[in-house]
Amino acid sequence: MITTLIVLAGIWLLSLAFILTIPSFAKTKLFMKFLPEDIREAAGDHPDPPAGKQAVGYLMTAAAAVIYLGALYFLGADGLRRGYGFWLMFGRYMLFLYGYKLFDILIQDQYIVITRKYYVRFFPETKHCDSWSNRSFNTKNQLIRLIAFPFVSALLAWVTLRIGG
Repeated sequence: MITTLIVLAGIWLLSLAFILTIPSFAKTKLFMKFLPEDIREAAGDHPDPPAGKQAVGYLMTAAAAVIYLGALYFLGADGLRRGYGFWLMFGRYMLFLYGYKLFDILIQDQYIVITRKYYVRFFPETKHCDSWSNRSFNTKNQLIRLIAFPFVSALLAWVTLRIGG
């Protein structure tokens, strides 16, 4: 369990660094895809960063995805090395996925996006949008993920044991 929590803390730090820096590198329409409609509309004419910065943004996104998948791979390989069966592997993936989602909801969405309104500094034209105060802007997507996680964890545990066993 300690190993899982250490990996999870590393992913939290990576994610925090990513969400705090990516607005400077991401194409506006792509970045806005994850925010509410009124904010997307208000930022509609916001200029995109130069192509070189966008390339860095794509590389950052790819690196973050590879590291996230690498963390899942490491957790599976470590579980196999320790002789974990299905239920321990399942629990490890559940802890990782729900731990990340808790960070995503509480720190990224509720604190950084809503409470601190961090992205307004990058998109000042959205300052007066009502959605910056809407704490439930992403509820549907979050609920879908929360419901899917046990199934994803079971699938990951099964695949890990099939491939590694």
